[in-house]
Amino acid sequence: MKIGRVTGLIVALGFAGFVIYSLLQTEPVKVLHPQLQHSGDGGFVSGAVENTGASEESVSLEIRYYDASGHQVASDIVKLDQLGSGATRPFAAPLRKLPTDASYS
Repeated sequence: MKIGRVTGLIVALGFAGFVIYSLLQTEPVKVLHPQLQHSGDGGFVSGAVENTGASEESVSLEIRYYDASGHQVASDIVKLDQLGSGATRPFAAPLRKLPTDASYS
């Protein structure tokens, strides 16, 4: 075999191993019941986070807000520290001035 083929084979096997490893890994947290809440002053996302992992986790949730055209109009990062294994904790993003037809991800 030529060196180029051996190198290509090694790279392909390494990539395949990485893909299999990535597919077997799961996120240790779940976001439960997320909802966009509106008030007279704006809106915010609230819900709960559950730690499904075996160890304590610190979680950072990135929330992006969009207008009706799909353009991002705002974003927030909500941090939850020391979420114990099996624990569920509510969260709420800060109140933001948002369009009435805003969506989030």
